[in-house]
Amino acid sequence: MSLQIRRVKLKNVEMSFRLLSRKSSKAVVLVHGNLSSSAIWEDIMSSVQEDFDVVAPDLRGFGDSGRAPVDATRGLRDFSDDLLELLSRLGYKGYVMVGHSMGGGVVLQALLDAPSSVRIEKVVLVDPVSPYGYGGTKDEFGTPCYSDYAGSGAGLVLRYNPDFVNLLKAKYTGVDHPSAPVNAVKSLFADDFVINEKLQKKLLDMLFSVEVGVDNYPGDYVESPNWPYVAPGTRGVLNAMSPKYMNLYPVVKASLKPPVLWIHGSKDVIVSDMSLLDLAVLGAMGFIPGYPGQEVFPPQPMVRQIEVFLREYESRGGTIKKVLIDGAGHTPFIEKPDRFIKELQSFIY
Repeated sequence: MSLQIRRVKLKNVEMSFRLLSRKSSKAVVLVHGNLSSSAIWEDIMSSVQEDFDVVAPDLRGFGDSGRAPVDATRGLRDFSDDLLELLSRLGYKGYVMVGHSMGGGVVLQALLDAPSSVRIEKVVLVDPVSPYGYGGTKDEFGTPCYSDYAGSGAGLVLRYNPDFVNLLKAKYTGVDHPSAPVNAVKSLFADDFVINEKLQKKLLDMLFSVEVGVDNYPGDYVESPNWPYVAPGTRGVLNAMSPKYMNLYPVVKASLKPPVLWIHGSKDVIVSDMSLLDLAVLGAMGFIPGYPGQEVFPPQPMVRQIEVFLREYESRGGTIKKVLIDGAGHTPFIEKPDRFIKELQSFIY
């Protein structure tokens, strides 16, 4: 039993992935989120039951995988297509799919598109992105605030936090700038979680492995007459998560409905009904001028959207289990690893 890092040339990109082989016929697949890589799973891979192999890929543009562009107009399908091709090549008899943050959306998209050669038996969503994407929607059904989906996409960063993109590209490790990448690392955790030096370095290295540019992170944007005056472009990661292109509601109607475990940290400030990355929250706090008010542009009820979505999944024949991990932020598998592994193991069996 040894952890290996492998590379495989797929149709559209070369993909790097971590593999913990136990010579099993089934695998647990760990899919990372935005501004991350497979390295985020490294410390828990060996804790997965020994009768499963463990696969943790780097999505395109992240980690050590190739830098193929992301066509945002396909939503998360570029990522899920790569993932499904990899799993088809690996040829396991069954898969437990675990998706964190954006990776949760990638897993759900893969569930929709999986060929018969990829048998998804169970799904674990860890603080997942809303099924209606990130930004620009105003109710539990994902209704857009504006017809052009203003308030979502790459413009949220390029217009309102361009220093972060520049510092990310420069691999800035300092702490004296308000947009320093280290602050993005800190936002992953509950406010009282102590980040040791080794963990901070690992997470910064993951951030700095991201391909920065209009074709990857964050993408491009267009001007909008609607507050906050930016709308999604057609390229890159953040636009792929815009509700203009990403809508996973069809999952509830799919004939294939594996059991779903939803794990959420009680102190998550990234995926939240009052997310600190939501421009509506920042606008209401006075940080972004011209905020039109909550009737026009309320904070996106991300958790509520996930709840309603999964409830309908259940009403249409699926099985759902929700676990709230008290005291954890956006990364319960790092902050509360024992509890996370216990829930994962219980669900797998």
